[in-house]
Amino acid sequence: MSTGDCQWHFINLYRFSVMNKSDLVELKYLSEAEGGINVWSLTDIVNASVASNDRLGITGILFFDHGYFGQILEGDRSAVEETWSRIQNDTRHHNVELLGITEIQERRFPKWSMKLFDAKEFSEAFPQFAEQVNRMDDPYAEILRMMKQLWQKV
Repeated sequence: MSTGDCQWHFINLYRFSVMNKSDLVELKYLSEAEGGINVWSLTDIVNASVASNDRLGITGILFFDHGYFGQILEGDRSAVEETWSRIQNDTRHHNVELLGITEIQERRFPKWSMKLFDAKEFSEAFPQFAEQVNRMDDPYAEILRMMKQLWQKV
């Protein structure tokens, strides 16, 4: 390895090890699924997300219930923004609403490159939201309103 290669390697290692706090972000959004989303298409979404997120160093959770998606992504800002761009153009959902991108100190879901939850699993994993999730049997408009409140708290 030449001196130049060693310097380049050292600089990249240093840059990675001292990643600015502002480089780590969390993105939250909600969307409405297109008709025809079923267990097989959800499996495809999760499998593709896991592969892509592993490659990009992204972690997070995906919530699906009553025809709505909610997702939290966390990782390097550029990787999250790249993924967000792809999500916005995905035809499997519409009415995509960004709830926010915030700088974070550490990941909340470091073990999951993508974990899929339905309402029951979500309320079991996050018991502080069980009451809100249990009330989601109301009409879809109420579900969306409740999901927005949940995602702002998670």
